[in-house]
Amino acid sequence: MMTAVADRIVDCPHRVECGACSLLCQPYGVQLERKRRRLMDVLEEKVRYRPRQILPTLPSPQVEGYRSRAKMAISTDRERRSMLGYFQRQTREVVDAPHCGVLVPELLETTHGIRRLLNSSIRIPFALRYIDLRCGSDPNLQHLTLVVRDETLPRLPIEALVEACPHVAGIAVNLNPGGGAQVIKGRIEPVFGVREVYVDSASLSLRVSPGSFFQVNLGLLPEVHSRMAAFLGAGKLLVDLYAGVGTHGLALRRRFGRVLCVEGVRSSVADARATIKAAQVDNVEVLASPIHRALRRLRSEKPEAIVLNPSRVGADPLALEMIIASPARLLAYLSCDPATLTRDLAMLIDGGFELVTVQAVDMMPQTRQVEALALLRR
Repeated sequence: MMTAVADRIVDCPHRVECGACSLLCQPYGVQLERKRRRLMDVLEEKVRYRPRQILPTLPSPQVEGYRSRAKMAISTDRERRSMLGYFQRQTREVVDAPHCGVLVPELLETTHGIRRLLNSSIRIPFALRYIDLRCGSDPNLQHLTLVVRDETLPRLPIEALVEACPHVAGIAVNLNPGGGAQVIKGRIEPVFGVREVYVDSASLSLRVSPGSFFQVNLGLLPEVHSRMAAFLGAGKLLVDLYAGVGTHGLALRRRFGRVLCVEGVRSSVADARATIKAAQVDNVEVLASPIHRALRRLRSEKPEAIVLNPSRVGADPLALEMIIASPARLLAYLSCDPATLTRDLAMLIDGGFELVTVQAVDMMPQTRQVEALALLRR
């Protein structure tokens, strides 16, 4: 079956103009090998390794229709027709993308409804610049965040949006007058329906709010967690740093007497705590604090294992120092940037850890994005 998937080639009518999915038209097996080699090339700059430590890239169960979140910009063309799509690579020009093949089909269907509404006779405020559309495990229960470049809430056609987009179960508005690269910034106000989506993971229903980070490729989570669990084993205490909504710590909860999740984003903390309360999980604690402010508490803990899942900028050096000074013997580091992963691995290895394995994880097929799971021990 993997041979058939490896030979699979996907194309998109927006490929040339958009450029985001830059590996389109390459067999999937070639894409996987390219990502493995990219990871190897970056690691070579600072980390010594043996070839057998670099595992084959973990493939995605789906090579298209996998992306459960769409951040799209709104613009107009020369004929004053509204466009809904992505910024062209290295520009601020919006490419209309009605046939985006990486989106979950039901999300793509909703973008069609929004685009039709934008081009209808219904008045849409000019201040509406972006949409952030996501779903959880049920693609028919979607949440839409409307991003407005204004300091006050304009009059938005909420009823018309609900009618045009039957899969949208909740709508919120984010006032982001500053613009810039960050699509959602500041407070998010619910205006209709549900306030979040839910992701089924490890016999739990994880709550995910608009302001919370979550992986866009839900199909890969079970395999990632299976590999973490097999390596980290069992023990008294697991510490999950940069825990988000508790995705990894909660998935591993049954293998440890206690799990401590550390997270600094308020919406993510609220989501994790809501999930824990709803499922009556009694051995997982969420510490609401940025890593650098939680160091005193963390230094008093004695974990056997640690999960590390920072953003693209990588881990805080003080957090790495804390890990090195802790009694933890095992570490699973899930990274979304090979460069910062390599930098952090070098520090951990200098501090007494050794690299057991590392492998690229194909969270985003058809794109150059390389994520990786590194497993380390004392």
